[in-house]
Amino acid sequence: MGELLQVYWGTNLVGQLRLDNRENFVFQYALEWIDQTAIPLSIRLPLQEEPFPDSICRFFFTNLLPEGNVRILISRKLGISETNDFELLKALGGDCAGAISLLAEGEKFSDQGDYDLITSEELDSMILEMLSSPLLIWKENLRLSLAGAQQKLPVYLQDGKIYMPRGSYPSSHILKPNIPGFDNIIENEAFCMNLAKNIGLPVPKVSILKNKQPVYLVERYDRKKNEQNKLIRLHQEDFCQALGYSYARKYETEGGPDLKKCFSLISDFGTQPIIDKKILIQWVVFNVLIGNCDTHAKNISMLITKENYQIAPYYDLISTIVYPSLSSKLAMRIGGEDRVKWIFLQNWQALAQAAAVQDKAILKIVQEMSERLPNVAKQLAEEFCAKYECKKIVENICNHITTLSNKSIASLIH
Repeated sequence: MGELLQVYWGTNLVGQLRLDNRENFVFQYALEWIDQTAIPLSIRLPLQEEPFPDSICRFFFTNLLPEGNVRILISRKLGISETNDFELLKALGGDCAGAISLLAEGEKFSDQGDYDLITSEELDSMILEMLSSPLLIWKENLRLSLAGAQQKLPVYLQDGKIYMPRGSYPSSHILKPNIPGFDNIIENEAFCMNLAKNIGLPVPKVSILKNKQPVYLVERYDRKKNEQNKLIRLHQEDFCQALGYSYARKYETEGGPDLKKCFSLISDFGTQPIIDKKILIQWVVFNVLIGNCDTHAKNISMLITKENYQIAPYYDLISTIVYPSLSSKLAMRIGGEDRVKWIFLQNWQALAQAAAVQDKAILKIVQEMSERLPNVAKQLAEEFCAKYECKKIVENICNHITTLSNKSIASLIH
């Protein structure tokens, strides 16, 4: 008892995750799940009766957990060692990214639940206290997990009001507060996400709720309304999960995935590889032009259904270059180069080789986006700054976009 977790997809039992006598993870699909010719949890976990050893299954599950200081804070608050992945999954795994939930042995999944209103005062209080009471566990009996090193909270948004899901009810949005020391970071992300939308890139809807403690809200792409207008979960996995890397190695400099591995994943397993390669190339180019250097493999995901395995909409688009305290080196190199201002023609050509596409396909995207982005950013800035008090950060982002776009165009000519 206590060394086994049941893995559910909605109300259906998918399998069991357990610890063996050496504290290793072992995952095994339930026979009834396989008999339904159902969907695998991951590319690395194809449907089979035999159990998967730690070396194959661990990273899929541990990549569901928070990272960094958020993980440390949660561990201390719960009285769990920060290295005890299994106990953290037991404590937090009730509602994860994608479609799965992890329940203790003997616990039955219930489709019952509700949504509890979070008042503006409660939300402000939660944010002010989040360094001692992390958002994911701000209330007793919450079992919520989101990957990443930033404080965030899954919530349900309706008619401008924020609710906390209770029981099995799914969240519709992810809420992020500002980060101390990084001025207007939520406005930064909202601006960059809207900019991506305005030039035709696939992104979910985002907004900012202007409380005393303002928050950023992004609509979850792994949730949707069904024919009965009921919110349901969609399954996904990020590229660290799909490629078998720990969240501790999400950066290429730490031995994590590079862009070639990401493109190979799409080529080998994607059901629309030509479309998805173009989307990933656009993601790379856009992040270079906005100066987003924190573009690691956990910032890209694949949506999983029985019929399709395809790239998810963009998320976590932020201009990191405007913060001098953050690294100015790209998390994933382009043609061997990690300095965002040193990406030239030969680097884009090397990216084409890594993606197994023709040079002209990438160079066309680089040229078109570099020519369009400064003007689109300028137009958006007028509307955005009128709505939010963030003129300084937006002007800074726009200046970097103009500089980087002009440099990119010049590099293609020479």
